Amino acid sequence: MSLSRSPSQNSLENQQQQQKPGDTSGGATKSISYPRILPRGNPDEHRQAMAEEQEVQESQLISERRRRNTQAAARMRERQRQRERELIQRRNDLMGRVHQLEAELAAIREQRVASEASVTNQYDSVLQDLSKELENANSAMCAIVDEVEKLVDIVRSVDR
Repeated sequence: MSLSRSPSQNSLENQQQQQKPGDTSGGATKSISYPRILPRGNPDEHRQAMAEEQEVQESQLISERRRRNTQAAARMRERQRQRERELIQRRNDLMGRVHQLEAELAAIREQRVASEASVTNQYDSVLQDLSKELENANSAMCAIVDEVEKLVDIVRSVDR
C-alpha cells in the first residue's frame, strides 16, 4: 500500500535514515533538524475565509437576536392589549356597579322621604290628638275649678 507523502515528510525520513544510532558527529549532543512547518494554502485566503465566516456568524446572530426581539416585542404588545382589555372590562364592571348603587341610593332617599312624611303625619296626628285632649282636660279642669269656687262660695256663705 503506497501512501502519498509530501516532499517535506520524505526529506525528514531521509535525514532520519542517514543518521545512525551511535553517530555523534556534530558535537556531544544529538541535534535533529526538523523542516519548517508551512501553512496549508494561502494565509491571506484563510484570514479572508475566516473573516467571511465570522461575518456570516455575526449576521446570523444579529438575525436571531432581531427575530427574538421581534417575538418579545409582539408578546409585550399582546400583554399590553390584554391588560388594556382587562382594565376596560373592570371599568365597565365598576361603572355598572356605580349605576346600581346610585339607583339604590335614590330608592333609599325616596323611602326616607316617604318615611319622614309618614312619621311627620303620625306625629302631627298624635300632636293634634294630644292637643285636643289637652284642651278637653283644660276645659274640664276649668269647669272643676269653677265648681270648686262655687262650692267654696256656698260654704262661706253658710258659715257667715
